[in-house]
Amino acid sequence: MKSIEKKHFGVTKKGEEVFSYILKNDFLEVEILNFGGTIRRIEMPDKNGKIENIVLGFDKIEDYEEKIGIHFGAIVGRNAGRIKDGELNIDGIRYQLAKNNGNNNLHGYPEFFASKIWNVEPFEEEEKIGVILTRVSPHLEANFPGEVKVKVKYTLDKNKLNLEYEGIPDRDTYINLTNHSYFNLSGDFKRNIDEQELTLCADNYIEVDEATLPVKIAKVENTAMDLRRGKKLKEVFLSGDEQVKIVGNGIDHPFVFNKEYDGFLAKLYDEESGRTLKVVTDQPVGVIYTGNYVHEAEFLSKGVKAEDHMGVCVETQDYPDVLKFIPEKSKIYNKMNGYSQKTTFIFEK
Repeated sequence: MKSIEKKHFGVTKKGEEVFSYILKNDFLEVEILNFGGTIRRIEMPDKNGKIENIVLGFDKIEDYEEKIGIHFGAIVGRNAGRIKDGELNIDGIRYQLAKNNGNNNLHGYPEFFASKIWNVEPFEEEEKIGVILTRVSPHLEANFPGEVKVKVKYTLDKNKLNLEYEGIPDRDTYINLTNHSYFNLSGDFKRNIDEQELTLCADNYIEVDEATLPVKIAKVENTAMDLRRGKKLKEVFLSGDEQVKIVGNGIDHPFVFNKEYDGFLAKLYDEESGRTLKVVTDQPVGVIYTGNYVHEAEFLSKGVKAEDHMGVCVETQDYPDVLKFIPEKSKIYNKMNGYSQKTTFIFEK
């Protein structure tokens, strides 16, 4: 059994109508908003068959608008992460971006993709169902160069949620998109993520400074960031590692993926519920963020009090601030060379 249901969710301060699209099959129920392409809910059973929500979100559009910087479940763009000094240099032209994170630009401020109303087209393909979200990001939106036709396709395929991104610009520009869902496999946020086990296929991660800007690629070996054999997240939080303390007692770091191991690049497991999330992607990096400032949300859906470490993000993307940090790995996109990426979330119990 599969179905797509459209519901009215609310109205923005600008008077824009917000709708939710509920994708449902025998394995999962996924709710996606046209506001920011936000994944508001993912409901799945635990080992005993109890169906609960495993991503953080809000109940009202007002909360998504007022707390947009938290980016619960949203598409992040035009750039995921921080750009040092808010400076972007393309073809010898300097574009000064707004600064919203210290002296840096974070997540494409102020024209967050997370705050935009996207066009939505539901679809069915045999056993698969989903929605295609599109919008045109105009030239110099948030002062990024180039008009970009953006498409993000969410496909529910049995126990998998596929995310496919495309961006076709009309001139040279930089694009780096991701999804910012916070996962908590306990179900309905009954517990924080301390006891959940994270495994990463990553021999290297990127150290950051006090502004969470990339500093250097380092080995995970003999550090708190060695998650190759799996580790409960509380072990990282209690490690006393300087890199853990520098980002607010947690993880907010890019990990450089190796090849897949046993069908995943990242895996989150909750023993009590029996739920497992596996992540695969064609992107070089996964930024792991353990919700170190989630308390700023105040309350989550169903009135649950928001606390730090209530969820963990696996933000699949390009290297952070790549034009400055690792220019030899940077990619410039144009009408002949469009942007694309694909990430799959696999849910098991």
